[in-house]
Amino acid sequence: MKLLVVLAVLFGILVLACSSASPSPGEPTLSINAAGEPTGNGETSASQSTGKFQQTNTPLPRSFNAPTVVPSNKTLQAPKESSKSDSSDFEGINIFSLPFEDFPFSCAEFGKPEFTSAFFPPDLITAIIPMGKMAAHGSKHVTPTDHLYIHREFSAGDEYVLAPSDGFIVKIERFPNDLPLNQADESGRWLGDSGGPLVPDYRMIIMHSCTVFTIFIHLGELAPAVAETVGEIPLGRTWPPHHKHDPIPVKAGEPIGKFGSQAFDWSVHDADVVLNGFVVPEHYISEPWKIHTVDPFDFYTEPIRAQLLSKVIRKTEPRAGKIDYDIEGKIVGNWFIDGSVDYSGSGQPELGYTKGHLAIAYGYIDSTQLRVSIGADTGIDEDLCRICFGTYGIRGNQPDPATVGKDFGLVKYELMSREEESQLIRERVGDVSLGTFLVQHLSNWSIRIEIIPGKTPDQVSGFSSASVIYRR
Repeated sequence: MKLLVVLAVLFGILVLACSSASPSPGEPTLSINAAGEPTGNGETSASQSTGKFQQTNTPLPRSFNAPTVVPSNKTLQAPKESSKSDSSDFEGINIFSLPFEDFPFSCAEFGKPEFTSAFFPPDLITAIIPMGKMAAHGSKHVTPTDHLYIHREFSAGDEYVLAPSDGFIVKIERFPNDLPLNQADESGRWLGDSGGPLVPDYRMIIMHSCTVFTIFIHLGELAPAVAETVGEIPLGRTWPPHHKHDPIPVKAGEPIGKFGSQAFDWSVHDADVVLNGFVVPEHYISEPWKIHTVDPFDFYTEPIRAQLLSKVIRKTEPRAGKIDYDIEGKIVGNWFIDGSVDYSGSGQPELGYTKGHLAIAYGYIDSTQLRVSIGADTGIDEDLCRICFGTYGIRGNQPDPATVGKDFGLVKYELMSREEESQLIRERVGDVSLGTFLVQHLSNWSIRIEIIPGKTPDQVSGFSSASVIYRR
């Protein structure tokens, strides 16, 4: 009997130890609009006057905090026959909920990966759109996007997207719907997607080290070697099924797939890096890779790095863009409607994925341009600004939300249209007044907001019963 008791205690300790490992949160299926939106170089800012903000030529002060880095030198070791790694060896386990315990490789003491191959021929890339774009309606990117957009020449269609570095393809998701392939005529003139064939729409994750991953979204036709390995992936399903297949090894420069449309999404995530511009990082557990988003160009060797940077529309640092703007005690950054709990809106599922989101941030091309991006219905007539998509400019681009705290009291921003400077550039503040955005910091990680359509700040005295509380 004593022996049985001892064994039971030991078993209980073992179970407790196993349950204390890092959790593997579920990863939602994303539906991301690949339409890029580069922007212009507006140079307007302003000072406060009688409730409105008049334009001046003083740029907004910007100070971006560096991300927090947890040093690590672990990377992937080549597959070993009949060997399985312990999941504790993999520090990136929380990013993508991958079953590392089933993977045929282990971590060894090597350096961080280098990206030695362009993911697409640079001369065929027309534009790289940085991270940070906001488009609340349509693409549902209320908060700044954690990926870049890669646009190609209209005539480019047979070239493959390439692996930037050695690694393993660890996950391929097929979206529920195929997409029409954008095409061009013999002269390279864009024909659009009206006559293009339907192609699959894939999201692919490549693991380059124990902590560094790349994500490609909106890949179409898979490369032959990849397609042969994974077989047919049904609509809305994921490879590997039931974690029964080993990851697919790839070398730098090897093809992984083709463009699925005119543009695809690309991002890099490092489990060792935690962005410090999210006041409550645990609220992003539904997209756990987001707080680990890093500058992809930092991994590239020359001359490829310079070639790719020459295609980036943003010309100021950080060239890859920025997504985390939260500052403790200030109104700048991401907010979630009271009761929604977190980024996924788990507390109010009736709101869906993004209706409870609010971002008070800056332009992703020109950081002097303020933006208010809101997922909820604003009551603003969208015909007044068809390119706004729920993300509005601010007259005069003042006051800087990074300076607005509880001591400011009620702040009135005049919401403005945005100018379409070209097919892809639409960041500069336009001339059409759309309404007033009221905001007041309440301390304790909360703000009160209200949008009054069709009225200027001097026509609004204060909050009404329609005001809403948002929290970090």
